[in-house]
Amino acid sequence: MKKQHIQNSEPLRTSSQIDLVRELIANRTKEPLRNRLIFDIGINNGIRTNDILQLKVDDVVDDNDKPKANTTIIESKTGKKRVLRFNESIKNQINNYLDQRGFDSAWLFANYRNHNEPIKTQAVYRMFSRISNGMPTLKGLTAHSMRRTFGYHFYKQTHDVVTLMKIFNHSSQAITLRYI
Repeated sequence: MKKQHIQNSEPLRTSSQIDLVRELIANRTKEPLRNRLIFDIGINNGIRTNDILQLKVDDVVDDNDKPKANTTIIESKTGKKRVLRFNESIKNQINNYLDQRGFDSAWLFANYRNHNEPIKTQAVYRMFSRISNGMPTLKGLTAHSMRRTFGYHFYKQTHDVVTLMKIFNHSSQAITLRYI
């Protein structure tokens, strides 16, 4: 399988593309609840796949086991703080996923062979490669497309490249504009 480079990834530009990816996750993956949650956290927050996979259960649920509305992470690439927001849909997905997961782990997205480790970024890239295979409308879909999708839709709604640059922790507007 040829690895698609981050620069070749494309955002999902339409709601029908986003819905198609959700449908394919539900029908073409072994772990649809987990994979849908990864996807929705990614497209709603624009964080890197590695940062999604570093989330722990305590990051997303409170002391009463209720999903939080937000959490603060330290981005692995930049070392900067970032607030993630969880809408009602994501909070419901967190509940369903944790209820049906079938094992205990500190990691939200634990490796099924070793619950003491998170799943690997490569596993998410493989998942996106599998679901987009043979789908011309999803050309350029990679795990990094989640981040690009967030940026594309944020910019489309606000036309505010400066704020998006700050959200992404980019060093220049030029980098941010390449994303969108």
